[in-house]
Parts: sequence; C-alpha cells; structure tokens
Amino acid sequence: MKYVLVNKNIDKKSVEILKNYGKVVKTIENKNLLCGLKAHPDILVHVLPNGDIICDRENFEYYKNSFSDKNVIPSENFLDKNYPEDIILNCFSFKNYFIHNIKYTDKNILDFYKRKRYNIISVNQGYSKCSTLVTEDFLITDDAGIYKSLKDVLPVYKIDSGQIKLQNFNYGFIGGASGSIGKELFLTGNLKKHSSSDTIYDIVKKYKYKLTILSDKEIEDYGSILFV
Repeated sequence: MKYVLVNKNIDKKSVEILKNYGKVVKTIENKNLLCGLKAHPDILVHVLPNGDIICDRENFEYYKNSFSDKNVIPSENFLDKNYPEDIILNCFSFKNYFIHNIKYTDKNILDFYKRKRYNIISVNQGYSKCSTLVTEDFLITDDAGIYKSLKDVLPVYKIDSGQIKLQNFNYGFIGGASGSIGKELFLTGNLKKHSSSDTIYDIVKKYKYKLTILSDKEIEDYGSILFV
C-alpha cells in the first residue's frame, strides 16, 4: 500500500488532495519536542530508499500500526527538544548521496547508508531535510551552507530564505513546505508572495514537473509531506 505522511495539523483541503496519492497518515505528536515541531513528519520519520521506515522510538507502536505492511524500525535514540537531539531523523538522500550533519544522525539511519555505500556528505545544517526540497531530479534549498556543499556535485538550486510560515518560529523552510512523488511536486501554499517564486517556477518547468499547490493560504512549513 502507498501512504502519505502529513503533519496532524495540516489543513483539510490538503488532505483531500493528497488522498489521491495514497492512504493519508497523520503524525502523532512527540511531546518532548518544541511546540511547532512536535508533529513534523521530517522530524519524526525518515523513509529509507528501500521503503523501510525509521521512526521516533517514543511512538514506535503508532507508526508500526499505521504502516502495518512496512518494515518499521525505531530510532536508536529518543528525540528531545534540545538541539541536536531533535534532528537525528531530519536528513535526506538523493540518488546515491546521503546528506545530513552526520555527527548527529541516528545510528540506525547512518548504518544503512554506510552499508549500502552511499556517498555521504556532512553539512553543518542539522535540519537538512527541513531546509531542502527533494525530488527525483533536483534539489532546492534556502540554506546557504547546504547549497555551498552540494552545488559542485548535485543539481541544487538556491532560493531566498525567511519567507515561509512556521508555527511558533520566525520563519520556516522550503523543504518543510513541500513533498514530491514521481514527476509531481507539492507545495503547501501560494508562492506568489515569495521573492524566489519565479525561480521555483522556472526550475519546475525546466525539469518538466507538475506543480500542485495544496492551499491558497501562504506557504507554510508543516515538516514535509512524505510519500511512503
């Protein structure tokens, strides 16, 4: 079965659209995390390239039951509100590369990518998935450090930062406001007011992706939309 993992607080209109792509599963809050991050999919779950799921061990039984036909593995460590204990699952892979601040990556995740001989790129940004929109063909980031680390190796594009809503924070990130499956890219809200909107539209056109805007509201960081 195909699943779509979303923040439990995402709007109903988005959920209705995403139901066309799989069974929608909503996150369960980890109460040890900061308010605003407690229900973020990319903080609580990492989907491995083989389809296995590494999840927040505090709520392992919930995700095991939600993804009953998948191999669900609890994180080695517990999540906590204090950085870097909240970033252990907030990483991403692209083709045969794995990107995160590997000083803090959960052991169960890092062991997988090492065992599978991925090229590992360590970046300073602990919230690497939050900061990066990931598709099958390209990456978009609003983090200068990630862009600098990847620009000579991978098809990555830099956009302006600081213009995405994030509950209880000054701003959020493009990765947390997006999701991708196949040649379709999803954004949680309207891009019109973002200063890099033209850049994003041009990238989508270049790679011949379909862009689906899930809401007419301002673009908001809900912690990514994860297709499982």
